[in-house]
Amino acid sequence: MEVVESYQDVASIQSNTIHLNQTEASCFLNSSVRFKGTGNVLFVEDGAKIVDTKLLFAGNNSVVYLAKSAWPYQLEADLHHDNVLHFGRDNSFNGQTRIILSEQKHLFVGDDNMFSYDVLFRNADPHLIYDVETKKRLNLSQSIFIGDHVWVGQEAKFLKGTQIGSGAIAAGFAVLTKKFPSNASIGGNPAKVLKRNVFWMRPAVHAFKEKETEASLTQETDDFSFKRDSDTFSFAKLDAALDARKTPQERLVFLKQLAETKTKNRFFIGK
Repeated sequence: MEVVESYQDVASIQSNTIHLNQTEASCFLNSSVRFKGTGNVLFVEDGAKIVDTKLLFAGNNSVVYLAKSAWPYQLEADLHHDNVLHFGRDNSFNGQTRIILSEQKHLFVGDDNMFSYDVLFRNADPHLIYDVETKKRLNLSQSIFIGDHVWVGQEAKFLKGTQIGSGAIAAGFAVLTKKFPSNASIGGNPAKVLKRNVFWMRPAVHAFKEKETEASLTQETDDFSFKRDSDTFSFAKLDAALDARKTPQERLVFLKQLAETKTKNRFFIGK
């Protein structure tokens, strides 16, 4: 097993590829990366902060891409064979997020998302379920996709096949299993759309006094409202694009290109 527990350990990695540079804006604290397999790629953008994070590459040829952010990553992630785990820029975490990726499927998270604590992602059940009559398998694993500027509440659970459009809100304790539109409030078990045509902003109300509450009653902005335009593309196409790239290096190149070609409405999902 190859292990990284500090920046100094990076040079010892031989059977996998890791980009993890110590810069003025970055940090790697109380964290570890463990490679049980070979051919895996970990790419951490310069300036990213890794804190209380545990990454386990339990198989071969998986890719983890962590973009830079003003907030530290707090992840516990297990990957197996041929998985992709992607977090875009300026995501925030209010506690550790748990991730389990299986069966060559992926988790893709866009930019500017806000995660509360004890959030869970898993894209497999993971045991096998069959139809009694046809004997065919019923529960194939599926990738999970989160757009840009999504607010994820405490202990929300994202299961296989979940897709969340940009601007949505996933309420605390929600169990999500399907596609949900942009600018929607989502909650329940199983989750459903509670309200459409909403947007959210980051400021926390805990310390608001009367003046701040009054100022918050109206927000004249469309910055966080999303719509379909010529730049919108489906998560199904993104999933297919990841699968079409067969090597970790090809997938890394694709993710780097995607990081530099951002448009506001790229991950819009309609009603």
